[in-house]
Amino acid sequence: MTEVFDPEKDGISDAEWQELLARASGDGRHFFCENQLYIAYARNKVQVTRYIARRGLMGLCMIVLGITLWVYALNRDWGLTLVAGIALTLTGVGMVGTGVVTRRDPAPRESVARWLAKWSAARETPNLITGASLSDAGREYVPTEVKCVLIVERDSLLDLLLKNGAHRALSALIVAESGYPTALAAEAQLQLETRPELKLIALHDATPNGAGMLARLRTSSVFSLARRPVVDAGLFPADVTWLAELAPAIPSAHTGNVPVDSLSYDALLQGLSGVVQGALSLYQAIDNARSTESENSDAGASGRAAPAGS
Repeated sequence: MTEVFDPEKDGISDAEWQELLARASGDGRHFFCENQLYIAYARNKVQVTRYIARRGLMGLCMIVLGITLWVYALNRDWGLTLVAGIALTLTGVGMVGTGVVTRRDPAPRESVARWLAKWSAARETPNLITGASLSDAGREYVPTEVKCVLIVERDSLLDLLLKNGAHRALSALIVAESGYPTALAAEAQLQLETRPELKLIALHDATPNGAGMLARLRTSSVFSLARRPVVDAGLFPADVTWLAELAPAIPSAHTGNVPVDSLSYDALLQGLSGVVQGALSLYQAIDNARSTESENSDAGASGRAAPAGS
């Protein structure tokens, strides 16, 4: 079969691209989106740039001027001028030291978008979600027992969750903030009206629009929530720097524009399951789950290493 990519021209080989697809889809087990594909590529590829800021340039000028005054004062035996030259030089050195700026940027997203477009034009990409396609979804996406209503910020995020069966795994009625899909939004409103004890959860991105989701829900024309409590299970900029899946790809200066579906589906499901069971945030639930996994792994390793007669 003809290779799609030329490593020299495209910067990636077919094998490397297929490895990215496998990582984003959990080895083909899950539907996935471009955001997850990007994170699979961008991990440990943060670009570091160092440059001299204006303060540093001013410091260099002060060093030159200070040394000039210093040398001139030594030749003329001018004490005060000598002191001024030394002071100016030392001040300049300090400004240069603090004027070197280190900038950290995530890997360019454009590369992944370009590769994906080229691959999709030549080959099928199973399980890739490219947009909202569940407008006609109906009761087949309503779990047998509805334990909560989950409202997500974006329509495509809803597709990711429903196509992966999150509604069954969470026993959740999942709808989008926009009222998509219509049949599920109507069912969600009915459930909320008739079951005042039903838990309501909001899931959003770590973006300014995501941060405003709860305020929008309070005045929504789609859902009548009144003063109903809402558990905010969204992603926040502060969470990104602590999440093991995202931190290696997203520098701290760029955490304010991270889609929640940058997380793998497994991590998303872990977090949402924890929130359904009582965790206060997505990050807390993921952290608790990973800590439990680590403890169980350590306990298992200790058990295997124990002497036979102990």
